Amino acid sequence: MTHPVQYYSPWFRFINQECPEIQLTVIYGTVPTAEQQGVGFGVSFEWDTLPLDGYDFIQLRPSQSDDYLHFDRFFGLDVRGMGRAIRDSRPDAVVVPGWYSSTLVRALIECRIHGIPALYRGDTPLTSKNGRIREIAWSAKTRAMLRFFSAYLTVGTRNREYLERFGVPSSKIHFSPSCVDNEIFSRSAANARVTGGRARVRAKLGIPGENFAVLFVGKLDDNKRPWDVIAAAAALGKNTTAVIVGSGPEMDRCRNDAATLGVHAVFPGFINQSALGEVYAAADVCVLSSTSETWGLVVNEALASGTPCVVSDGVGCAPDLISPGVTGDIYPVAEVSALTHALAQIRDEKSRGHDFADDCRRVASRYSFSTATAGLVAAARSLVKPRS
Repeated sequence: MTHPVQYYSPWFRFINQECPEIQLTVIYGTVPTAEQQGVGFGVSFEWDTLPLDGYDFIQLRPSQSDDYLHFDRFFGLDVRGMGRAIRDSRPDAVVVPGWYSSTLVRALIECRIHGIPALYRGDTPLTSKNGRIREIAWSAKTRAMLRFFSAYLTVGTRNREYLERFGVPSSKIHFSPSCVDNEIFSRSAANARVTGGRARVRAKLGIPGENFAVLFVGKLDDNKRPWDVIAAAAALGKNTTAVIVGSGPEMDRCRNDAATLGVHAVFPGFINQSALGEVYAAADVCVLSSTSETWGLVVNEALASGTPCVVSDGVGCAPDLISPGVTGDIYPVAEVSALTHALAQIRDEKSRGHDFADDCRRVASRYSFSTATAGLVAAARSLVKPRS
């Protein structure tokens, strides 16, 4: 991997503790500083989920001032030494999460040269690129890169469609879903579900009384479209609060929209993962309004906390995690009227006493570390002969 990711580290600990079949070593290009971790959020922070504890890892080099960790710059993190680290670890197989970084391509080339099976695990959905020439070029590159892998771990429906579209046989695809630590979010959410707990958390967030609380969690940027949540809250009328958790370049726009539309909105800022469960549980519904989202793990988090979600159809996890009327609803991206209608239906159902929590947790439980690990083991077994 290029660097530690807060969602992967708990899974690595799970594998190390619960799956003796796998001897796991994680190779990181680097470990970022708090300032680098906060790029795009507008604040410096460190995740509080102990990203390097509980499993064996190798860090190839310290962070450098010009490291760029996001997916949109191929040479943003170009770390030499990946090939040697792979050889030295003597792996039976190597999991590589795609080819979006030159560091990961170095890993794939090393595996190809030395005959080490590489396992794909990505969340790219099947989407259409703009323009025929770009579509042709993207398709050709995708087909070429997928050939570097010997087996494939798919996180969900749209990613499986992507793999099958480019000729990967179904016999080589193993389900290893996108997931979070469901138990941690469920336990954290329980703090807001005990007597007086919900009122305490809502008061801390600034949600008045029994207002219908519409929650957004994420980076405040163009892709996430948090202003759609504010506009929908305005359309729902009085006794509605928009809870905008996060930070980013569009914070001022969100505040201005709320003021202009007369929405009661609260902006708690960045909240670290250990405290998010009770925030989800204190809200009535969570919205992921993104134009495009390969998966959307905040939906896993919210459902594990017992909170229904309304997501745009640009969100990759929509067909897997959202059952209309059961765990929330799906609406066309950027159509605020449709978002408002979906939120109103959930508000009405809750006012009639319907509790979404059990269904939400039931669906979230299917997307677990245990299931993801079982897929990894199955893929490895399909490729690797046991060592004598």
